[in-house]
Amino acid sequence: MTPPPSPAEVNRAILAARAAGDFEAAANYIAADSRDQGRHVTRADWRRKWEGLWAGVPDFDVVVESSVENGEWVANRYTVRGTHTGDFFGRPPTGQRFEVTGMDMIRVVDGHLVEHWMVAESF
Repeated sequence: MTPPPSPAEVNRAILAARAAGDFEAAANYIAADSRDQGRHVTRADWRRKWEGLWAGVPDFDVVVESSVENGEWVANRYTVRGTHTGDFFGRPPTGQRFEVTGMDMIRVVDGHLVEHWMVAESF
């Protein structure tokens, strides 16, 4: 029997699927009952969040600069780049490129993301 993917592997798989625009594949790594920033969310909520990212920043790119894994958790330091060309969660488009840094922590149980916390610079 193959063990479930590690938290870092789940994180990489979600980012790769999301970067390819395959939100369904990314959602397959999310537990049916998960939490994002302390709020209960569904897979459909995650898809809407990702679709909102792409609507406002179609070239949205996340580069994980470093990761630290400990048990069920992986912490990531990352850089996000893109061009703000559409509505971004209520923020009108600026047409400007941006680059921000941030950190997040993801908890994974049985190969599925169950909890996500993040902090990032604003653009």
